[in-house]
Amino acid sequence: MHGSGTRIGGDCTCPAHDRDGWCKHLVAAALAVNAAPIETPYYREPIRAHLLSLGATALTEMLLDLAERDPALLRRLDLAASATRAPIADHAARLRQALANALRSASDVEDPDIWLEEMLGLLEQVPPLIVGGVASNAKDLVESVLDDLPGVLESLHDPGDITEVLDRAVALHLDACRVLRPDPLILAAELFERAWDDDPFGNFTRADEQYAELLGETGLTEYRRLATAAHGRLPPIGRDGMDPKPGDRRRLTGILDRFATRAGDVDQRIALRRAALAHAHDHLALARFCMEQGRPEKALLVAQDAAWLYDDASRTALVEFLAERLIAAGRQKDSVAALWCGFERVPALGLFQALQTLGVPEAAERALRVVRARRGAAGKADRWHIAASVELEIGILMAAKSLEEAWAVAWRHGVRDTLLLRLARESEASLPAEACRAYRHVVERQIALTDRRGYEEAVRLLGRLAKLEPADAHRAFVAALRSQHRAKRSLVPMLDMHVAAFRKL
Repeated sequence: MHGSGTRIGGDCTCPAHDRDGWCKHLVAAALAVNAAPIETPYYREPIRAHLLSLGATALTEMLLDLAERDPALLRRLDLAASATRAPIADHAARLRQALANALRSASDVEDPDIWLEEMLGLLEQVPPLIVGGVASNAKDLVESVLDDLPGVLESLHDPGDITEVLDRAVALHLDACRVLRPDPLILAAELFERAWDDDPFGNFTRADEQYAELLGETGLTEYRRLATAAHGRLPPIGRDGMDPKPGDRRRLTGILDRFATRAGDVDQRIALRRAALAHAHDHLALARFCMEQGRPEKALLVAQDAAWLYDDASRTALVEFLAERLIAAGRQKDSVAALWCGFERVPALGLFQALQTLGVPEAAERALRVVRARRGAAGKADRWHIAASVELEIGILMAAKSLEEAWAVAWRHGVRDTLLLRLARESEASLPAEACRAYRHVVERQIALTDRRGYEEAVRLLGRLAKLEPADAHRAFVAALRSQHRAKRSLVPMLDMHVAAFRKL
């Protein structure tokens, strides 16, 4: 709607709309539409034809008048003129100063997009320097930009897509190096410093690959030496899993792993991952890596060493992996023992299901005794652990097909709607009455959310409920809902549509 529209219509998910049929959100939307500008005709081609008819002199004067009111445009034109009349080294110095000024003024810009456009425009004047005999100046200039950009990003109110400037600067740096062909040892030191310590954006993370041709064997050897020395100086990971230098360790491990990969040195790749072990998922990743590299015996040893280092849920996947490898090694008895040891320390549904898959006799009875004993020891105040153990108990009962007992636990303790619905779907064939009770319970809870998403979920569940309970009972339930929630104007039409669809069944 544009102009002076006076009639509005629509729908909203807020409680006020359900109660009154309109709300402040609809009013705000209508006002915004009325305030929007009317689209103007497309005048580009007529204007273009007019400008072409003016001639160079008139256009020059017009552009200069515009530049006097637009400092960024004036600087751009001034540099372009400098490129044509000044010695190339002098132009490089002016361009360097222009970039420094642009970077320094970034915190004062009102529109970051305009600033980014100006930076890209300035960088586009670098390639002529590279091919014009001052590639060294160009390299220094681009490195200054790369050094200053992290601080600029922090100062911008809305940084926009600064990655385009970064990507262009990095590409220009590589172009300059290709022309300069710097000493491989010096280049290796410069690139390593950027890749490891001075590269918050990660643009030089894979410099050993991007600059490999320029580094050559000599430069790559030096690069690896520097990375190895820096890696050796890293402080050890604490016994609590805290890494004093996680970022440095990640970057250096990545660099050295690429060198080891190119050399086909699997042992070195394993050693690098072992040196970075801090948490259970690191051990699991190492074990899986050993499997990927065709080292199943090594994978088993890693899992055996790590499975009992942690006393929380993070080790569950490790124990499952250990059990799988023991089975693969023909050690089923050891696998069962490992699963029971893991379950009794930190009960988890996945561990029980693994025991069940192995056909362990009376697995459900033993697992339930463990879970209930832990819940009894937790104390009434520990609500989180009680709720978690209740859900685990229901999961075990469901896996064991003891649905009646699962329902008794669910109604006695109360569980989340997601688990209640999962239990209801599992029970539709064997215990339809319990499933219907659960669906009705969740329908009412979804309606109580008083938003459209809740209403839509409630109606979806009514569709499942309609297939389970007698038609008369279902119609009475929906009629009661409609009467109770008649003020909810978004819900009532949904209920009416459900009733109409139900009659066609």
